[in-house]
Amino acid sequence: MAEEKNLKIALITEDQGIQEYVSLILVGENYDVKTYFTQEEALAGLGGYLPDLVISDFQSPHINGMDICKALRRNYMFVHTPLIFILEETGPLTVGKVVYSGADDYVQKSTIEEEFLLRVKLNLHRAMRQQDVNLITRLPGQAGLLKELQKRIDAKSVTAVCSVDLLNFKDFNRRYGFKRGDEVIEFTSGLITQAMSELGSPTDFLAHPQGDDFIFITFPEGAEIIANKIIKDFDANILSFYDEEDRIRGHILLKSRKGEILKIPLLRVHIGIVTNEYYPFINPAQVIQIAVELNDFAQKNFGKSMFVKERRKEYPFLS
Repeated sequence: MAEEKNLKIALITEDQGIQEYVSLILVGENYDVKTYFTQEEALAGLGGYLPDLVISDFQSPHINGMDICKALRRNYMFVHTPLIFILEETGPLTVGKVVYSGADDYVQKSTIEEEFLLRVKLNLHRAMRQQDVNLITRLPGQAGLLKELQKRIDAKSVTAVCSVDLLNFKDFNRRYGFKRGDEVIEFTSGLITQAMSELGSPTDFLAHPQGDDFIFITFPEGAEIIANKIIKDFDANILSFYDEEDRIRGHILLKSRKGEILKIPLLRVHIGIVTNEYYPFINPAQVIQIAVELNDFAQKNFGKSMFVKERRKEYPFLS
């Protein structure tokens, strides 16, 4: 079970007075705050911080709010992250630009003392209520995944859908508890995100529907490369989550319900890759089912971390 964590807020402003004042208020409300003075600095750092809310100057010498908003909305990690702009003035033209940019709210500098904290709390509350996100990884959940898949099916774009699953994760939780299990989930989310960032495209998508299941969407030509990096990085680092005795032993020991001692292999990652290169995607459920079937095949037929890619020219469901 995930521990309750302080919500994270990114503050992007060149006004040092505003930055100090707003940070003081937010920290006093137990928010985790990361500050940036320039747009370039913010866009370079937000991917590693993954805030629950972004507050930014709308227009200042080194910050263009509309560019920031466009950059965030192009990235699946920030599609649903609420964005509040800080405005010098709130004339009809400025407000119109804010609405057009895709921001969620705004606050005027002259009234920041009276309404700022209320705006923050309202936007966070609305986001938590409306968003379909995993509480551990902050990635889109099942509803977001189905919506993204349907969008790509409707567009008839050539797509690879990849199901990622950890073998023996439930047993790992039994041995080490939910806290360390959550750490493994965060680690896995991070290395998938890193692999996609380095080897994928800006239109790639990653979801965390449940438990130890992840699904990422990319172009077919990049799927195997990304999968190989995920497997390599996972296998190179997963032992760090085990106690020394289990690392040396090469497995964990658990008792069955009958009191028998079971030897459980260490965690492995398996990936099933399905594309619409040879047959069409009909609906999201069909796509996910095929990817999961391939994942299951990899788990049952290989004694190591592995990916399996669909290579059938026709799928039986379509005959």
